[in-house]
Amino acid sequence: MIISYAQNFEDVMLWRALKDVDCGFYIDVGANDPSADSVTRLFYDKGWRGINIEPISLHIADLKRERVRDINLCCAAGAFAGEIELWESDVRGWATADREAIEAHVAKGDTGRFARVPVATLSAICEEYAPLNIHFLKIDVEGFEQAVLEGMDLERFRPWAVVVEATRPNLTEEVHTQWEHLLTSSRYFFVYGDGLNRFYLAQERAELATWFKYPPNVFDDFVKLAQIESESRAATAEAVAALTDKHAAALTQQVAQAEARAQEAAAQAAQAEARAQEAAAQAAQARALAAVAAMGEAMAKAKAQAAQARADVAEVRIAALTDSTSWRITAPLRWLVRRLKRPA
Repeated sequence: MIISYAQNFEDVMLWRALKDVDCGFYIDVGANDPSADSVTRLFYDKGWRGINIEPISLHIADLKRERVRDINLCCAAGAFAGEIELWESDVRGWATADREAIEAHVAKGDTGRFARVPVATLSAICEEYAPLNIHFLKIDVEGFEQAVLEGMDLERFRPWAVVVEATRPNLTEEVHTQWEHLLTSSRYFFVYGDGLNRFYLAQERAELATWFKYPPNVFDDFVKLAQIESESRAATAEAVAALTDKHAAALTQQVAQAEARAQEAAAQAAQAEARAQEAAAQAAQARALAAVAAMGEAMAKAKAQAAQARADVAEVRIAALTDSTSWRITAPLRWLVRRLKRPA
């Protein structure tokens, strides 16, 4: 299984033909991002190395960070050495030095800015950095392909395969007739077209043509990077959902436990209130009994006071009687009665 990073399966077609090459070498003109829409990332992951030519400093910084085995050159490739004015689009992959392409972008309202960038010829770059065998050359420079090919000595430096973007930027209009003669006159022949690019082989590598008979298919055993990223996002979303469900279940359990504790606390509060009411009733009953007792005590006291009062009255009467003249006169008579009552 291989991962295709390229925009239009260019890497699948090239890998099909070149997979038996051990530690091969490529040149990528207009390399752009190290991975997104990259024709060479598959090969780098398989141990290859090469030259990445990219005039935008942001992309070069990414390439230097992620492609440490590669030679990463911050320049454009053209028909001559020097400088050119590059239009850097706000959309990745739309940067171009082609005046027609720039005018078309501006006419549509696309935004960007101009910058002066250095230019080197592919021949000079190959002379300084390339090994004897260059296994493929890929050119995608948004309308500037002819100038790039004009700066390459294809008789001296012989990439086995050449892949060139062959339509106007973001259109289906073919433009290969502008530059194809630079390849065919250097003993390269057309072998495959994918609607966006045209593939050419050096005549001395004609045996590779059989690999370009059919477009990418199930027998190439590949998967697009976007599919892997989508599956990874889906797996991450499922994992997050599972964690969310687990968290929700835990929260539900915690809520149920809290509700149970609240119900238990309410029951305990009800029991406490019942005990308080019972205590209050007992206290009221005790107060009532105390009041009755107090009332009984008051009544007993009143009765005692009344008895005492009657006793006092009796004493007064007795005293008055004993002090009376009749009591004194009848004293001998009372004595005689008591004597007579005694037993003989």
